[in-house]
Amino acid sequence: MNITYIIGLAIMLSIILALLGIVLIVIDVMRSHKEDEDKDDEKKGKSSVGGVVLIGPIPIVFGNDPSIIKWAIVLTIIVVILFIVLALLPGIL
Repeated sequence: MNITYIIGLAIMLSIILALLGIVLIVIDVMRSHKEDEDKDDEKKGKSSVGGVVLIGPIPIVFGNDPSIIKWAIVLTIIVVILFIVLALLPGIL
């Protein structure tokens, strides 16, 4: 395979993933806005937040729900493994 083909493919995949992320955010905002209209006087549900910040090899994990923190760690491991595989891919091909 040609290196320009691989770089072009990586750029195309990154653009697709970025657009997919934007679409998912818009869908979530519209869905939560619709749920807010449906729950006018009802008590608000509990919301869970969490995330991971990678500073070099050191992960900083935060969240207010243990299950969200577990999912954040699992997804971070998957993304790091994917990054390592993609970083080593040009050397393999």
